[in-house]
Amino acid sequence: MEQITLPDDFQDLCSWYMWDHDLMSDRSLQRAQSSMEEIQSFYDAMLPRMEKILKYLVTVPMSDDMEPASKSLLNLAKSMAEVAPAVEQFFEPTISFGFDTTRWEHGPE
Repeated sequence: MEQITLPDDFQDLCSWYMWDHDLMSDRSLQRAQSSMEEIQSFYDAMLPRMEKILKYLVTVPMSDDMEPASKSLLNLAKSMAEVAPAVEQFFEPTISFGFDTTRWEHGPE
């Protein structure tokens, strides 16, 4: 995937398409395989928009049949939640002194 469509008010975030993952395991892998510079850049782009993103998302019915633009925005918000601890607490993509999360077997979401 090299392009996503987002709701009109969020078109400026389309360049972050690489963080648009439906599955938690894919979001976790994206974080683990990204540099801290990439993670920080995504975080910095998303943080000032999160209030507006969340206000928009509460107006959208959540279902497997979501409009693709809204679903991509939801996925970006979930990816923001995925990277926030790396930026705010651990200062690295993975916890080097913790459990290797790639060993987890993820069930259906």
